[in-house]
Amino acid sequence: MQVTVLFRDVLAKPIDGLYVRIKGGTGAPAAPEWRTSLNDIGDPTAVPLGTDQSGSVAQPDASLAMVDNTKDVTTDKDGYALTIHNAARNQPIDVLVKNRRGEYVLRVTVTPTKDFSAFTVSSPEFHIEATTKLTPKESMEQDLNLPIVKQGEVMTIERLVGVFGPFIGASQSVTEQGKIKKDFPETHKELVRDEKTGERKTKIAIEHHYKIIDNGKPHTVILNLLGSRLNYPKTIEISESRYAGAAKLLGCEPAAIKAVALTESSGVGFCDNGLPKILYERHVFFRATLSPEKRNLPLRKIKNEPNPFPKYPNLCLPKQGGYAIGSKGDTSWTNADEGVMHQYERFVRACGLNRDAAIQECSWGAFQVMAFYYKEMGYSSAEGLANDVMQGVDEQFDLFVAFVNINKNAKKALQERDWESFATYYNGESHPNKYPALMKEYYEKYK
Repeated sequence: MQVTVLFRDVLAKPIDGLYVRIKGGTGAPAAPEWRTSLNDIGDPTAVPLGTDQSGSVAQPDASLAMVDNTKDVTTDKDGYALTIHNAARNQPIDVLVKNRRGEYVLRVTVTPTKDFSAFTVSSPEFHIEATTKLTPKESMEQDLNLPIVKQGEVMTIERLVGVFGPFIGASQSVTEQGKIKKDFPETHKELVRDEKTGERKTKIAIEHHYKIIDNGKPHTVILNLLGSRLNYPKTIEISESRYAGAAKLLGCEPAAIKAVALTESSGVGFCDNGLPKILYERHVFFRATLSPEKRNLPLRKIKNEPNPFPKYPNLCLPKQGGYAIGSKGDTSWTNADEGVMHQYERFVRACGLNRDAAIQECSWGAFQVMAFYYKEMGYSSAEGLANDVMQGVDEQFDLFVAFVNINKNAKKALQERDWESFATYYNGESHPNKYPALMKEYYEKYK
């Protein structure tokens, strides 16, 4: 039997340049090697393989070697993949397409029933968002098997690194078929009340109205592969009762703790995708890889220690830096939140070098507490600490209380509202210069 495989889009136009694998389908027995060249056909009057003169299924010639047939081809400008000249009747054939990660993904299974069969594989209509209609080739190559987090699931470090890690920070270009999202803004005046004076004043407000329009030509955009929800923490909002409870445990005012949270993370412990906010500290990663007697020494005394990963200076270096894309060293989440996936990309890469050190060097959650001192804070492992922080903001509060309790100088400074000293003992001597002033400002606002 002769079987031809073609690729077409929904407008019946050929799809050029697809990497295709054609193989015997599940349950198909071994058969003589497929002949895909006209020079290999042999006797053109021979009965098609798999039938006898009556048209019934016949046994293959026992003298022929039996193989599990697989052919890798690339479609040409006509969308043509290949023609099998000696296919077996009623035996399934799998058609797979190579995706962006280099994996062959099953697109269709065909079963020839006629002496001459031509199977056309059509590109699916796949939309990533309202504006995006993939080109036929991209649609065939699209990774549709990305991992997902179900509603209510709490992420763990092991799953984040092992399952989702390869996709974090990855992106791909997608061509929109002549459609773009365009903003048609409208302005109007509205009356608002000034928080400080209480007076009413006029403010110009802008309403954004987005419409999908045809621009007559393809437009390429870059999409993050993991733009979806990655964690469903049990608690997100920081309640007043939680502030009050932590203040009682630490012997300070609730407003003082609120000032810390607002300075460290704008008072929000999780990113939009559900993952806890982190800040990757490459100099702490370097420190965490040292021997126990050296890991707590000042940087100036260990900066000449051998770097265990010299090829990765942005992940392991006895010098601060590299916090967010375009960052100039400001470690506050107020400015660096837009680089959150950059932080996790660095974190996942560092986990490939030394997972325990990578977890220790990150500051976690609403209070940006570093996991470096996990043992002193009562956690059995750095990974256990990080998994707790994934659970919710309540667990992040527990981490903050544990850290301040082992940091006696920071605790005393918090009780006395000595913000300069607190910033130094809590964040280290190289804390951002604006932190003490921000904490004082927030405290005055909420005391």
